[in-house]
Amino acid sequence: MRKIDKGKPPEWFEAWKQAFEDQHGRSADYKSDFPQSEKRRLREQILKEQGYICCYCMCRIKIGSSHLEHFWPKDKFPDLDMDYANMLASCEGDTDGADHCGHRKNNWYDSRMVIPTQAGIESMFHYTPDGNIRPAGENTLREVSKKMIYEFGLDSFHLVRNRRLAIEASEAFEEIEYTDEELRDLIGWYDSMVDNGKYIEYCNAIIDVLRDYI
Repeated sequence: MRKIDKGKPPEWFEAWKQAFEDQHGRSADYKSDFPQSEKRRLREQILKEQGYICCYCMCRIKIGSSHLEHFWPKDKFPDLDMDYANMLASCEGDTDGADHCGHRKNNWYDSRMVIPTQAGIESMFHYTPDGNIRPAGENTLREVSKKMIYEFGLDSFHLVRNRRLAIEASEAFEEIEYTDEELRDLIGWYDSMVDNGKYIEYCNAIIDVLRDYI
């Protein structure tokens, strides 16, 4: 995962919620009350915010290949149903749609799990040149990382393969002796939205491999 720098809720979104509450005397429900046209508008905002990568696996996503993800499940946290801070964009997974990420996570909840917008999320996982993901951190955080990898399916065959291919296609596998300064420049490049406002797919997996060379 990579940290998502989530901004303030869009003004139009907050205004829509307030107008609905004023008219109906209750908070809106995302699934049944929020219009499809507005859902698309909100998802486009969130996709842009995330640099068009999945909030969990970092694969490329767009409107047609993603869904809005409530990190804190709606059935357990109904008050967060329309909370912008709880809204992320997840990919659709592979095969039956539940191989990894949001659909696999479904309504799973653990009070210890860490949302991708939280500082330190990137230090909880480590990626290796073969595309595998490992829990990082120490003690309790390491156990949380391990649990999240399993519940989100981040070690699925499809993701391991795709990360390996992305790493192999990057400078990490070029037969060039980069200096530490050059490696830091490459890391900074992968850490930015360099592709027309988009992150490179699996950018943090590539970053981890590059960092191991320093």
